[in-house]
Amino acid sequence: MSQPTRVLVVECEPLFRRGVVGSLNAVDAFTVVGCAPDRAEAIRLLDEHTPDVVIVGAIPHGDNAIQVAGELRQLFPAVATIIVAPLESDDELFAAIRAGASAYCGRDIEEADLHDLVHRAARGEYVINEQLLTRPYVAARVLDQFRHTNQSEERLAGSFMPLTDRELEILKKVSAGLTNAEIGYSLGISAQTVKNHVNSILRKLAVNDRTQAVVTALRHGWLSIDDEEITNSGPRARGDSKAGPAG
Repeated sequence: MSQPTRVLVVECEPLFRRGVVGSLNAVDAFTVVGCAPDRAEAIRLLDEHTPDVVIVGAIPHGDNAIQVAGELRQLFPAVATIIVAPLESDDELFAAIRAGASAYCGRDIEEADLHDLVHRAARGEYVINEQLLTRPYVAARVLDQFRHTNQSEERLAGSFMPLTDRELEILKKVSAGLTNAEIGYSLGISAQTVKNHVNSILRKLAVNDRTQAVVTALRHGWLSIDDEEITNSGPRARGDSKAGPAG
């Protein structure tokens, strides 16, 4: 038998949170590895449990759920994200697409439909693309942004940099010879989170190892051999073998 899909639920309202958790745990195909009432706890639990899917619902203290979902996707690129909105809207769907969400739905979603979204998100599907087809207004905005992006890429003459700021930061430290543990120590994140980012970098650059990733970035001008971040970051670059954890 295949392993159950591991799910983290991020939701500040206790009653709704218990309902989602109970619904998922009642199905053998799912295992809820944790519940987080806010952004900080979500990051901690994601780092600790590395689930397959995270469901992001209501977020307290004025945080925006879609912004939080986007941040989680950047920090943990291997984890699929489902956004459950209190009130669905075209604007939110557009923002969810930009945040990299696998699916977007309202809190009135049927139980079986939510289970289906989790299944498909865990398999790497972007159900949100299907949802886009039913919203002409959002589809038009996405096409407009796509055209704008293509025009920008043409102006950059093929030098478009596909990495996020965090991925580029990590690649700079990789180029300095730091291990995942050392990079994690310097950035205040775990070695597993660094590994997730490195895997995302390799996938985006279509290379097989860290060295090829650095060479590709240097060739395109995204990194420079005299970059201050490269020459000064990390214990090895400073010649201080005791400045960070061994990896």
